[in-house]
Amino acid sequence: MNEIEKKILWQCRRGLWELDAILIPFFEETFKELDEKEIEDFRKLLSYEDIEIFDILVNKKSFDDRDLEGIVDRIKMFQNQSLEG
Repeated sequence: MNEIEKKILWQCRRGLWELDAILIPFFEETFKELDEKEIEDFRKLLSYEDIEIFDILVNKKSFDDRDLEGIVDRIKMFQNQSLEG
């Protein structure tokens, strides 16, 4: 794991256990598959406050940054697959 990946993994560790349970497995299982834009968008999402990320991923609230729709959808799809299987 390179330094950037270590930094992103560290940023996946949040103040809310529920976010850790979503973001860390997503990183560990899919990060190598993400393209540059998705990585950039993921890092941008991680810059949000915990409660904002929680609202987006768990409460399914809308958010203003439409550039993040792709990575948010991918995280939600990963989360749904994890819950099913």
